[in-house]
This record gives sequence, structure tokens and C-alpha cells, in this order.
Amino acid sequence: MRRTSTTSITIKELAEMGLAVALGIALNYLSKAIWSMPMGGTLELGIIPVLYVALKWGVRDGLIVGLALGLVTLITDPWFVNPVQILLDYPLPGLALGLAGLPVFQKGQNWWKGVLAGGLVRYIFHVISGLVFFASAAPSWHMSPLIYSLAYNAAYVVPSIGVAILVLVPLRKVKALWVVERA
Repeated sequence: MRRTSTTSITIKELAEMGLAVALGIALNYLSKAIWSMPMGGTLELGIIPVLYVALKWGVRDGLIVGLALGLVTLITDPWFVNPVQILLDYPLPGLALGLAGLPVFQKGQNWWKGVLAGGLVRYIFHVISGLVFFASAAPSWHMSPLIYSLAYNAAYVVPSIGVAILVLVPLRKVKALWVVERA
């Protein structure tokens, strides 16, 4: 059964969404223990539960979980220099991950394209933030601000998306994880 825009969130959905945010925060802390960039950014394992919810339940739930993870991350582990940068580095990139749940990506084997699309939009938000708010670091690397922001953000966003795909491949084979029951 395809969801309509008026379909309410089920208890099972809500529970999985809450678990995804909690697991995302825990995985983000683990990520920081593995590797962290000097001006923010890390191997973002916390994106995996958001992508799972988006791919399973759809774009609405993915957007909600992505936004929630971005806001909770802002509260629990903030790193910012400007209020506008907060939007570009926390809630907007979280929302971007929810795009993986667009219907076109939920059909067949298109799921990985959704992960790439959400990851690309997330990357764009981080690049804009870096270009606007962290460009002062570029001269010390002998780069233009755009190239610096593209490179700096690719250093952690690209591996994060790669790891997410690698983790989701075997999870996609566990059919019980993807069953959507509607009342």
C-alpha cells in the first residue's frame, strides 16, 4: 500500500524513528572516536539509521529523522562560528538525507541512488558553509576557498556515504527489516 500525504505515522514507524535518532547519536560519538576533522566533520556513521528510515518508510519519515538527528547533534556536539552556519551544517544536511526516501529511490534496486542523492545534497550544504564561513583557512593550503571547501568536505562526506552504502548492502538482504505494515 502506497502512502498518501494524509497517512498518519504508525506507532511502529514512530518507534523506529526514535530508535534511529538515538542510534544515530550513538554512532556519531563512535565516529568521533575513530576520526575527526580539525574544523568539524567526521566519518558520519550516524547517517546510516537516517538512510534506513528514509528508504524503508519514505521521504516524510526520512526528513523528520534527518532533521531530528541534525538538531540533537547540534545540541549534544555543537561546532559553529555563525548562526547561519548552524543551519547549513546541522538541520539542512540532516534533512537532505531524507531525500533518499523519495518514491523513485524506493523502487527496485534504486535505493543506492537515493543514498547518493541525499549524500550529494548534504555535501552541497556543507560546501556552502565551508565556502562562506571557513574560507579563511584556504590560503594556508594554497587553495581558492571553493576548492578548499570542496576538498575539505569531500574528505569526510564521501567516505561516510561509501560506508553507509557498504553497511546498507547486507541490510537490504534482510527482508524482515524492510517490511512495512500499515493498519
